Amino acid sequence: MFPAPRITGSQFPHRSCRTASWWSVKLREARIRWSDLQYNPVFQARRVRGIEMFRTPQCFLVVLALAALAARPANAQDKNKDPKVVLDLEKPAAGDASNAKEPAGAHGATHLWPAEPFGKACSAFGAAKDGYRNFDRPYSVNELFGAPIAVIIIRRLGRSQEKPDREELRKHIVAVLNAQTTEVSRYVEWDESVPLGIVATVEFSDRTRGVLEESGGHVCFSDYAGTVWWLRIPANTAK
Repeated sequence: MFPAPRITGSQFPHRSCRTASWWSVKLREARIRWSDLQYNPVFQARRVRGIEMFRTPQCFLVVLALAALAARPANAQDKNKDPKVVLDLEKPAAGDASNAKEPAGAHGATHLWPAEPFGKACSAFGAAKDGYRNFDRPYSVNELFGAPIAVIIIRRLGRSQEKPDREELRKHIVAVLNAQTTEVSRYVEWDESVPLGIVATVEFSDRTRGVLEESGGHVCFSDYAGTVWWLRIPANTAK
């Protein structure tokens, strides 16, 4: 609503001429002007259009869409987008150099770690505990991480990976992530000895880090909350 019209100093006559009747006339004129403005058809039409604009179904849907977009998590990721896979191998420690091989692969020199058991990196990230989870439907390993993965950095390779190909490693990691399971455990649930395979650092979209190991269908990883899980997937899935 507009404020009532004010009477400026230029509208006042000389002080000696300001009688009661003069004041009465000026106040009546001000009321008439304000009444005309308040009930002006043009003013009312604009006001009604402004209110009705927010009552239309289209505008209501637009408001809902904007609210949903604002509520969407900042780290939401396209589920169909595979994480980036980077090959950045660590060099073995000086004490292990005599046992390590450094053959030249198709894409340059690689550093193979001496024989060590599978799961060492996972165990260092979090100690094994009793417990397991059964799901009512299959979940992919990617889903079990619990958050979008931005980058997977391959840090170590077992002796079976003497000539790694970057593209083949990328496909292998993607296949492991897409593998599905209906159960995971907090401990190693197999008795057989498993050699070192692929050891990788997992970097989530907010730069939180975890670990992933895979060797011959044996998998262990730490999820977004830092819990370490162990499982087996069909060996041919990870090929």
